[in-house]
Amino acid sequence: MTRTSDNSVTRARLAGLIERDDQWATLQTLLTDSLSGSGRVALLTGPVASGKTELLHAFGEASGVSFVKATCSAFEKDLPFGVVSQIFHPLDVPAEVGELLDAAARSADGPSARQLHALCIALLDLTAETPLVIGVDDVQHADPPSLHWLLYLIRRLGQAKVLLMLSETASPRAAHTPLHTELLRHPHCRDVPLAPLGAVDELFESPRHAADAMRLTGGNPLLIRSLLDDQRLCKPRDDGGLVIGPGYRRALVSCLHRCDDHVLPVARALAVTGENATRESLSRLARVDAEAVASALDVMNEAGLLGDGWFRDPAARTAVLDDLSTQDRKEMYLGAALLLHDEGAPATEVAPYLVMADHSENPWMVPVFEEAAEHALRDEQIDTALRYLELAHRACVEVHGRAAIAAKLVRVEWRVNPSAAGRRLGTVVPAMRAGQLSDRDVTSLVQPMLWNCHVDEATEALERIRRSSGSGLRAVELWLACSHPTLARRPLAEPVKARTVSLTSGPMLKAVAALANVLTYGPNDESATDAEHVLQAARPSDSASWGPESAMLALQALVYADRLDVAAHWCDRLLEEARAKNLVVARAFFSCVRAEVSLRRGDLGSAFEHAQTALDVMPAGGWGVALGMPLGILINAATKRGRHEEAAALLEQPVPEAMFQSRYGLHYLYARGHHYLATSRHYAALADFLSCGELMTSWGVDRPGLVPWRTSAAEAWLLHGANRDEAKRLINEQLARLGPDASRTRGVALRLLAATNQPHNRPQLLRDAVAVLEEYGDQYELARALADLSKAHQALREHRRAWTVARRAWHVANVCDAAELCEELLPSRGKADAEDAPAEEKPVDPIATLTDAERRVAALAAVGYTNREIASKLYITPSTIEQHLTRVYRKLNVKYRKDLPADLHSYLPSTA
Repeated sequence: MTRTSDNSVTRARLAGLIERDDQWATLQTLLTDSLSGSGRVALLTGPVASGKTELLHAFGEASGVSFVKATCSAFEKDLPFGVVSQIFHPLDVPAEVGELLDAAARSADGPSARQLHALCIALLDLTAETPLVIGVDDVQHADPPSLHWLLYLIRRLGQAKVLLMLSETASPRAAHTPLHTELLRHPHCRDVPLAPLGAVDELFESPRHAADAMRLTGGNPLLIRSLLDDQRLCKPRDDGGLVIGPGYRRALVSCLHRCDDHVLPVARALAVTGENATRESLSRLARVDAEAVASALDVMNEAGLLGDGWFRDPAARTAVLDDLSTQDRKEMYLGAALLLHDEGAPATEVAPYLVMADHSENPWMVPVFEEAAEHALRDEQIDTALRYLELAHRACVEVHGRAAIAAKLVRVEWRVNPSAAGRRLGTVVPAMRAGQLSDRDVTSLVQPMLWNCHVDEATEALERIRRSSGSGLRAVELWLACSHPTLARRPLAEPVKARTVSLTSGPMLKAVAALANVLTYGPNDESATDAEHVLQAARPSDSASWGPESAMLALQALVYADRLDVAAHWCDRLLEEARAKNLVVARAFFSCVRAEVSLRRGDLGSAFEHAQTALDVMPAGGWGVALGMPLGILINAATKRGRHEEAAALLEQPVPEAMFQSRYGLHYLYARGHHYLATSRHYAALADFLSCGELMTSWGVDRPGLVPWRTSAAEAWLLHGANRDEAKRLINEQLARLGPDASRTRGVALRLLAATNQPHNRPQLLRDAVAVLEEYGDQYELARALADLSKAHQALREHRRAWTVARRAWHVANVCDAAELCEELLPSRGKADAEDAPAEEKPVDPIATLTDAERRVAALAAVGYTNREIASKLYITPSTIEQHLTRVYRKLNVKYRKDLPADLHSYLPSTA
């Protein structure tokens, strides 16, 4: 291919981004023909921004002959002879030609044939000796008089040394214009099509960028150039991908504005409605006919602005939406919502458009928002549901409907922000008193009312639902008896037996029935099974009105029944899901129960951490009357770790008075009593423990699994030294209520009972206490029992035994972070001192903290036996093996079998 100037060729390459070799060759041939006295017309066609303008200008400047150019614009269509004036202006024409041009432009009826002929002859006379290249860009926008003149000129180019280059954006509508009709008849006219670029590998630094550029642009040269600018001007992406910057977005919008008038409205309608929009919906929203929609989609697809009828990247859609003013965007979203509603689209499709339109003025929108909120709740999108309900409440004008929506807002917001839900009660309570709420709505308000200390209002609500005897009353009464007993119709004298709760009962009823049975009858398999059934189906953002509390109640039933391993498993599982979905209330609830599990296991550091997380995730104001639970755990854990100043500071935090009339207050009173006990305020401690007893007895929930107040009160009497007989009575009463079954509380009671016996009787009682506490895995109480056993041996002058047990007690206390107890066991010596002690005085290694049964199981596991094989060798069940290994891992601070120490091999039973 021959070109006139290398510099011009370089400019053409830079302007068009790549060589247009075929098109350039065609134009060169046409130029050669025109120079020989045979005028030619070149029609450069292609999608918007396909490089037509660049090619037209580059070739005209590189042609080596006189070049004049004119640019057409849709804004100048009403300017008569505007294009012709641009062509004649740079030419040296006689003055009378200029006067003729002015006269033609001023003609009210448009230029006459005589004027057109005269102007055409004037141009042809100029080219008799001097060839001319004329470029008219975007000829589809030429004003009508200029277009008439161009047609007149084309018909007379046969003997002229003129190359007329016309550029036009391809459009189905352009094919039927007079210009196209004339060009089809003209024998010397050539169509020069410009397709999108097929490859851009040479323009980008990597094949990945080139591939991404083609995907984003469809080969549109203007968009390609804008992406190149973005790579140069914008900060690189961390993953090394192609940067989609402001240049790309501006170029895409520019392309749309350069298209025919009907294209931009269709593009905006498409951006608003989404990729599943139909041509009919686009037609209605863009307010153009169906033919115009089809044409616009074809134009945008051919230009690379769309791919298969949809924007090639979210950035493209965002750019189109950002090009709209705020008001126009809202109006289009509202139009889309109305369109979808008229077509019978589901509420989940209509509501988002109404939200984006920020419009909730019409009554028909109320059921749309309510239905969409229900779907959002089922999908655990609580914030979205709240937004829909807010708009429904704003749109609703009917009194009862508005009150029902307000009640639902309270229920839903309670799951994400209980204190905010409490603030809404001020608008709902008057509606309740005015009889504008259904029984179901009133029932759903009882929990948030009591949670936020609105006791009087809750009492009114209870009177209303008791009069109606609604279907939810059974669960409410049971829940009150378990959590707010002073408001219950009667104490838990006749709880629901597990067998009377059918498989079809709701999760709340099953959970509260399980808890009620544990609090009334103590641990039992039926209640634990029911609790696990609830947890198996639990979702942290359960759409029932009780939210995640049904799962929390089921977990507490397991905790109070001493099923700590099971409770820990479910807590961890639910916590993981709550964290993944950022469910604040659920995460706070499950962290609190997990803290209680750790506290009862004697894992004081973990208990403190989980309780602190519960209060960090949901601050004290959100906990309402339930604040006693996480706060009580923090106080108790700090006390047992010997951090008494920290516990005292926690006790200074204000708590709601209503808390002390709920189950949650028992945890707080119990923790405060132990702080008083640890700081030698025995009477204050005794008062708190006895208060727990009075409340629990009057409420019908006097079970040690909830709060073992008798053993704690007995300990207060013993430490005070004033009434050992009363202490012994309380201990024996506690043991009698426990029965023969082992439990953590039984281990504690046996330890305290030893203190009331003669020295020679104490070791056996304490050994029994140690065995029970080892089985139930309470490390803190185990350390205390071992410490007392050491003292008992010391009192009997069994010094070697005393020191051996003391060393083990120190190690157990050290593992559970009971620093004060460690100091009691090894006075004036820290951990480092203990490690540096003589060999016979060093605390034993972690294996020494294991029971004999645990050592046998751990030894077999360490050499590779499976749980089933170990069970067969030791004649116990696989589930017992699993429980032993759980405690072994915790005591040895390992996670997997492969991490078990090799020293365990020496404990292999002979059967191995």
